[in-house]
Amino acid sequence: MYRHHLLRGVSAGALFVVCSAAILPARAQESLPTIDISGEGQPAQSRRPAPTSVWSPTLPDGKPAFVQKFALPNTVASVTRKQIDETINVIDTEDVVKYLPSLFVRKRNSGDTQAVLQTRTWGVASSARSLVYADDLLLTALIGNDNSIGAPRWGLVAPEEIERVDMLYGPFSAQYPGNSMGGVLQITTRMPDRLEVTAKQTVSLQDFSLYGTSKLFHTEVTSATVGDKIGDFSWFLTGNYAHGTTQPLTYVTSSSLYGWPGAFFGNTKFGGPATVLGSSGNLENDQVNAKLKLAYDFTPTLRATYTLGFWSNDGTSIPQSYVSGGLQAFGAASGTGSIGSSAMQSFGSGYYRVQEKMLTNALAVKSNTGGPFDFEVSASHFTYLQSDQRSPYTAAPVGYSSTGKDVRYNGTYWTLLDLKGILRPDGVLAGHDISFGLHGDQFHLNNPTWLTTNWTSGMASSYGVAASIGNGTTRTQALWAQDAWRISKEFKFTVGGRWEHWVASDGYNQSLGSINANGFGSTATAASMLPIYQPTLYHTRFSPKGSLQWTPDEDWTVTGSIGLANRFPTAKELYNLTTIPGATGTVVNPNPNLRPEVALSKELAVERKIGADGSVRVSLFDEEVRDAIISQSTFVTGQNFTASQTTNVDRVRNSGVELAARKDNVVIKGLELVGSVTYLNARVISDSKWAPSGGTNYDNWALSVAGKRVPNVPDWRATMEATYRPDDHWAFTVAARYQGQMWTTLANNDIAHGVYQSFDRFFVVDTKIHYKWNKHISFDFGIDNIGNYKYFLFHPFPQRTYTMSAKYEFGRDKGERGIFFEGDEPPLFDVSFVR
Repeated sequence: MYRHHLLRGVSAGALFVVCSAAILPARAQESLPTIDISGEGQPAQSRRPAPTSVWSPTLPDGKPAFVQKFALPNTVASVTRKQIDETINVIDTEDVVKYLPSLFVRKRNSGDTQAVLQTRTWGVASSARSLVYADDLLLTALIGNDNSIGAPRWGLVAPEEIERVDMLYGPFSAQYPGNSMGGVLQITTRMPDRLEVTAKQTVSLQDFSLYGTSKLFHTEVTSATVGDKIGDFSWFLTGNYAHGTTQPLTYVTSSSLYGWPGAFFGNTKFGGPATVLGSSGNLENDQVNAKLKLAYDFTPTLRATYTLGFWSNDGTSIPQSYVSGGLQAFGAASGTGSIGSSAMQSFGSGYYRVQEKMLTNALAVKSNTGGPFDFEVSASHFTYLQSDQRSPYTAAPVGYSSTGKDVRYNGTYWTLLDLKGILRPDGVLAGHDISFGLHGDQFHLNNPTWLTTNWTSGMASSYGVAASIGNGTTRTQALWAQDAWRISKEFKFTVGGRWEHWVASDGYNQSLGSINANGFGSTATAASMLPIYQPTLYHTRFSPKGSLQWTPDEDWTVTGSIGLANRFPTAKELYNLTTIPGATGTVVNPNPNLRPEVALSKELAVERKIGADGSVRVSLFDEEVRDAIISQSTFVTGQNFTASQTTNVDRVRNSGVELAARKDNVVIKGLELVGSVTYLNARVISDSKWAPSGGTNYDNWALSVAGKRVPNVPDWRATMEATYRPDDHWAFTVAARYQGQMWTTLANNDIAHGVYQSFDRFFVVDTKIHYKWNKHISFDFGIDNIGNYKYFLFHPFPQRTYTMSAKYEFGRDKGERGIFFEGDEPPLFDVSFVR
């Protein structure tokens, strides 16, 4: 009876009318609906294709196995190990996604620890609006939502580990939290089933010239992997060492136009006058990544895995003063011709030693029978063993002060636990894939900035006084369920929901104002130094999801999607506090009363296959967000720094269209074309708390920000790849990336571009030549930004960069003999999901 009524009530036409209507612009006074609909394509002839083996991450049709296993409804874009090897210049793991539709990684330099993923509906400074996983490890640091500590920990994955990468667009799966509003990036690493060894050496050279810096910067990466499978036990050990130098990441500027010899006159991003006095963030660093993965097969379809990972970063930055011809001499801090105390502090902050060490542990038990029931249990823990950045408090007339500061994240950690199950019943519920799960997480931020008497020794010379402290913890408990119902051969309906209970507690802030010019002592009153214990916050939310997919034949798939996502504030958004401008010249104020942001996301996707080796997809998407959590900076009049605070913006709306296509053997055999174009109209609908700041921010004319573009979100994005493979040995690739300009303020008053701290449009062209000499040895040569396009995304981004690599592989080919593998063993047990 229930099934009969549901079949009558769920009309395909009605659901698509709902989806189409939802994508049309809505009036500002509308309230958020609570309906949902989402989708992704599957072949009509069977419920689910069979994987090539039990634990293979790829299905025979090339789709990701984990998406099919849990019947996830999202639109998916993928890149495989073969495509990565042949078409992409890879130095760091985040490079592998650079040509996926609508994605951009804010990677400023090789080994960047702050490479934030930009998604279809959100730009930079939105690290907590997407999720990046490596197998069972959450790489996204949900302790912040920014361009720094909140960035994914890409360094915990070596490029040579990667088997495939899949991007799931939108918050349409109940399995993921509201942070999936921008999407979920799943990196799948491999486990060997025979002895295999790889060794790779990569070198990159960047020819950089801007302002007073003209230099060749270099990076060398050495990678090695070894693994084997002995009976039911398998292991995989990876190591990655990188040494590199980078172009300047920041500049020291002054709002004065005094004629210092060697300085460069310019503008601020607001169009005001600025003088570039020197560069900082001139990093030379060493990074190490080591990982051990162990797996044991209790049965052919039941596996336990354990992952132990270690990552370290050791870097040094020495500023370059243009005024003194590169010498570490800065003149008097005050008086005629002085660069001022703020610029002196910026030079001091730009001379630093950063040391980071992170340890990860993950344990998972998974079944993969393809039968009536499968489950997954996983737990992971990330902790900063060490994270401190030591620098002088200020520059001196010649050299730097011996006093300093130590910015630390030691003790910051996050822990996650997930239990998932999926039922594939027969009988009256045949055709239903019912998945469900429990989730728990805890993220802890520990971020003091200590004053020291000897900056080179850090905490060893601290006299127990902190310039600022920002600590806090967030916890989430969640219960979710989802039902993917194959109504008929042509239609699949997915509905689900996620219940979440979130708590923010242990918020603690303390600051020391009026610090003396040399960084030792303060004239602040005792009352101003008292600690602030922030209130505990509680929120319980429910996020419904739903989708309808129509597959009229083997070539066409039409999917309508709606999903509600609740993203809770991160600990850093609530409690971050800095009182000393760093190298970027910014101080940060906490906001412990932030509300969760609520996003209603919709997508209508139409996909058509083009022969056996191509497809084209058009997606209309729309996202309406209430209480959007956005950080804004105000320039402090009379000072050389900005003050930043995070606030809730009443309502924003991000609507657009994405076109993605891929076709192999275009015109001639071996020519593959891949590309995408995305247009996004992201607007502020209302912000009742907006008030112009005036002064040097030049926004006193902006009485309202309604209709302004959402900060840090570009309007246009495009990617293109053309790869020609004349035979099995050679691959020649030309690729291009384009992105439109971004505004960084709610008032959209940062009108100057091509200057430090602006967010410019860019168009860069990359090339790569891949040569596979034999089944063991291959070589690569490529050039990124071959046209040497110079642009800023706050920081100056890399100019023309040459990349060369050589790789040796053993044991990766089927049937190749190894120490414990004789080449004639039977294939792995095959699981068929077709019933």
